[in-house]
Amino acid sequence: MEQPFLILAQDTTREMIEKESIVYVTVLDKYIQLKLTDSRTRRVRTSLRQFEKHLSPDIFLRIHKRYIVCIRHIRFVDMDVTMKNGDQLPISREFKDAFLSHFCIF
Repeated sequence: MEQPFLILAQDTTREMIEKESIVYVTVLDKYIQLKLTDSRTRRVRTSLRQFEKHLSPDIFLRIHKRYIVCIRHIRFVDMDVTMKNGDQLPISREFKDAFLSHFCIF
């Protein structure tokens, strides 16, 4: 059974984060950065590929080599993905077809 929470360690503090509160994840140098629904960001020292293993593939989709998005926080999809918080993220050609295949398009 998949856990609905992640525990992020920063120094001596451990913060529980609901996975669905993650709007998107991006790469920053040797870290990943989580953008959360309350507008906070959290950095974690891991790779995007490693972090992706802990996310549900039904809810979190890769749209670019540098981005994973939570589909519940998407507002628009065009040449980019516009999140409900207004952030625009690029969709790469490499991931676009796989990303769009998760949706019924009318």
